[in-house]
Amino acid sequence: MLAILKALHLSKHEIRLIQPSTAEDNDWSKRLIETTSDTHGHAYLQHLRTIYDEWLSAGLIESDGHVLPECFTFPTATGKPLRAPKDAFARAGYYAFDMSSGIMSQSYQAIVASANLAWEGADMLVGFASGQVTEPDTVFALCRPPGHHCDGQRVGGYCYINNAALAVSTWRSTYPNSSIGILDIDFHHGNGTQEIFYDDPKVLYVSIHGEDEYPYYTGAEDEIGAGKGEGFNVNLPLKVGSSIENYLAKLDTGLKRLAEYKLEFLVVSLGFDTFHSDPLGSFQIHTEDYATIAARTRESLYGIPALILLEGGYVIDSLGANVLSFLDGWKSASGA
Repeated sequence: MLAILKALHLSKHEIRLIQPSTAEDNDWSKRLIETTSDTHGHAYLQHLRTIYDEWLSAGLIESDGHVLPECFTFPTATGKPLRAPKDAFARAGYYAFDMSSGIMSQSYQAIVASANLAWEGADMLVGFASGQVTEPDTVFALCRPPGHHCDGQRVGGYCYINNAALAVSTWRSTYPNSSIGILDIDFHHGNGTQEIFYDDPKVLYVSIHGEDEYPYYTGAEDEIGAGKGEGFNVNLPLKVGSSIENYLAKLDTGLKRLAEYKLEFLVVSLGFDTFHSDPLGSFQIHTEDYATIAARTRESLYGIPALILLEGGYVIDSLGANVLSFLDGWKSASGA
């Protein structure tokens, strides 16, 4: 994050610092959690808030320790609905699908602060859509932790609250019948975002991601949505190490679907783990290619209020330059 901020401070892009109150029970926090609850379970959000203190009080961890699950849910032949265990130690596995997303003493504050950026960013764009010329038509929210692996019921993939889903809920609080698009260009499939909107015909989800990569069990082309949402889920998997030319071909396919949908609001889940040297990626994408990806996206979806959310990206030395490349490409296509 510091690498991105350093690069942005040396650029001409406007930076707004969002500093929420630290009081957990204030009106700001309550409104944020209420909006998040549109797509996230109440008991799950309560778990995020309290589980560290429960483990600490029970002597399961020291103050500098972290909550990690031991046992996860699994299919049974009983037909009984799954229920959260009463035991706090066991409950960690009920609300998780992997071991990458521990919870420590300051985790909840970071989770809520990250989600707040998505909320505030979407709210700024609501102002733009309503004719407030002082508000931008594009906001880039530096969310950490990321969000697209969270399905509203479980942590995983470093994700605790699905920031894209929260942004959609924020937009819908003012424009409930809008057609919304989500373009997910993180290297990994956004299983959480797909799960949340899988049967929603008002949200078109398009994902370009590494084929047969994490989270392994989702992201196939035949996952097209369900019920009224059938046809509104578009997965475009791409082999690891694919060239920028192959990537752009997939991008064009996804952008065509989004353009045909006539969006009123766009969310971009932007991951820089697509970078050629990323330890958790990658495709053959270099710094200058992010400008091309951004420009092509904005040209195809010109003028639509757009919230860009930071997802993955782990080559710290190149992260700032990659972000600037993307933003410069986006800005050039916006006519700014």
